[in-house]
Amino acid sequence: MIDRDTLPKPIDAILKTIEDATMKDEERASTFARGLALGLLVGAAIAGSTIWQRRQAATTRREAGPTDSVLSPSPGPSQPSGDDRPG
Repeated sequence: MIDRDTLPKPIDAILKTIEDATMKDEERASTFARGLALGLLVGAAIAGSTIWQRRQAATTRREAGPTDSVLSPSPGPSQPSGDDRPG
């Protein structure tokens, strides 16, 4: 059995609502609680992925150093642009 004293108050409130519900409301409350839990897990996965990507990008920038470029170099003067072509 779950120790109710260690649960966060919002989770405890949801569990109490499910327990106190009538038969008809119990199914709706149970469905809501499952949907809420699924939403929380998906949101946590998205947030964790975003944090991971930002940390990886920061590490890549730090390793590149101040003089190195992570992006490809821009065209130099020896490479003609579209307007400089003969014709």
